[in-house]
Amino acid sequence: MFLYSWMQVMQSIGGGVLLKEGKEQEEGFAASMENLKYLEEEIRGKKFFGGETIGLADIALGWLAHYLDIVEEIVGLKLIDQEKFPSLAAWKQEFANAPIIRENWPDRDKLVTKYVAVREANLGKGTPK
Repeated sequence: MFLYSWMQVMQSIGGGVLLKEGKEQEEGFAASMENLKYLEEEIRGKKFFGGETIGLADIALGWLAHYLDIVEEIVGLKLIDQEKFPSLAAWKQEFANAPIIRENWPDRDKLVTKYVAVREANLGKGTPK
């Protein structure tokens, strides 16, 4: 079940929010909210998905801690809101600030540039670089 939810989150945010506009993006955003709600319920009451330390589930979902801010910046929508998803927001910050993670994140500016180009190419507004 966890693998399914991980893939649903990835698909709804990437394919439904980042790569869409208008009505399709609204539908993708709604699907993303449902998928993030599932993750919020899974992590509620825990520091990490497996408990008090980073585990396999955190590694599998770790991309969210970096990628979501980038998607939010590009499309101008807030995906993880402290009020709607307090446990997920706390996890995102805790995971991103773990030294082993923080020291190994890919360059944010390069990711923004890449995902803007991918979005524009997908929407027919440019070519990927």
